[in-house]
Amino acid sequence: MSDFTYSIDIHAPKEIVFDCINDNEKQKIWMEGLQETYYAGLYDPENPVGTKFKQKIKEGGRVVEYDGEVIAYDRPDLIAVKIGNQSFAVNANYELNETLQGTRLDYRAEMGTANTFTKIMGFMFGWLTKRILHKQMTSLKKLAESEAKVTV
Repeated sequence: MSDFTYSIDIHAPKEIVFDCINDNEKQKIWMEGLQETYYAGLYDPENPVGTKFKQKIKEGGRVVEYDGEVIAYDRPDLIAVKIGNQSFAVNANYELNETLQGTRLDYRAEMGTANTFTKIMGFMFGWLTKRILHKQMTSLKKLAESEAKVTV
């Protein structure tokens, strides 16, 4: 299992940052390649824990579908999801804390792989995963900060 962590300070209120993480349309802005998120069955936005969803993500020249589930939700402090396919699974945690300048986002992802090949590939391309993570968190920061300026 591989762990990836990332912390970033965002000059926006916690509620705005949470909304950028939680809103399916806003996710498309900061999550590179995300094409669509849809829910399997009923979706209660006030209490989504246990809700199953699917995400279509463009990777290279193809669109890959991933199964997901909301595993923790405490508005506006925490969102955690489990997402994956037959090769790997990721538990992603977004924890938000208020700061004097806005919000501190602490992200943690635990990645498990299904077989030796995906373990080796995960190890070899860990640098790429970190680069993608940095790019996504920077895009999330930019989006949240621009949303905060609009609401002022």
